[in-house]
Amino acid sequence: MTKLYMGIDGGGTGTKVYLIDTQENVVFQGEGDRTSIDTVSYDVSLNNILNIISDFDFNGYEVVSVFAGLGGIVTKEHKDEMIQRLKTLPGNTKNTIVVVENDVMNALASGLIFDDGMTLIVGTGMSAFGKHGNKTHKAGGWGFKEGDAGSSFDLGLQAIKKAIRAKDLRIQATDFTNEVSQVIGLHEAKDVISIMDNLYLDRTKVASFAPLVTKHANLGDIHAIDIVNLATTELMLCVQSIYKTLAFNEAT
Repeated sequence: MTKLYMGIDGGGTGTKVYLIDTQENVVFQGEGDRTSIDTVSYDVSLNNILNIISDFDFNGYEVVSVFAGLGGIVTKEHKDEMIQRLKTLPGNTKNTIVVVENDVMNALASGLIFDDGMTLIVGTGMSAFGKHGNKTHKAGGWGFKEGDAGSSFDLGLQAIKKAIRAKDLRIQATDFTNEVSQVIGLHEAKDVISIMDNLYLDRTKVASFAPLVTKHANLGDIHAIDIVNLATTELMLCVQSIYKTLAFNEAT
């Protein structure tokens, strides 16, 4: 049996899966739908991984270990739930080692080859993580319900809020707020109730509005610029938190 190692990188928008042999040759690579557990359920996450690897014939292969770095993984319960499911992947045996961590670990390891440093992921969600010696620290990335400040979800949510504030005349309407209102179907202020009921838990849909923010910020819209400035400040605070907590300023 040829031994393989599986690596999974899953976020709120898409997922990549790689299989390598003991000589570190890539024998399979595939991409597919999202697997972040704060975007889809555990079972949907597993099914999306299965769909990605469905074209690979595992006959004659044994998967020695699986590492999955997935968005939304925070607690031990999250890890245990996903490990239980990943143990059922084709090619696995009773001896297959399965490890699940937050996807920020993928970014740190791939960018620094396990050396000390910091990484900042900004996509549908966001997370910052650092390692210095035997110490680690994480800032942000506690899930979209906390806000994922600086992420595409955050930008999209703030865009919706600006549109609502403009619609009930708390702030001045602009081309930006008008376009957001048109996209989300906000015709009058009271529409916000049904809109938020439909959108708030659809993390990926809300994140898809982020390009409207950057588009209008580049055009000089004051409301879009406010959102971008707040987002960049939040991301800076995450990096600053790691830098100070892990005492990188004292590194020699």
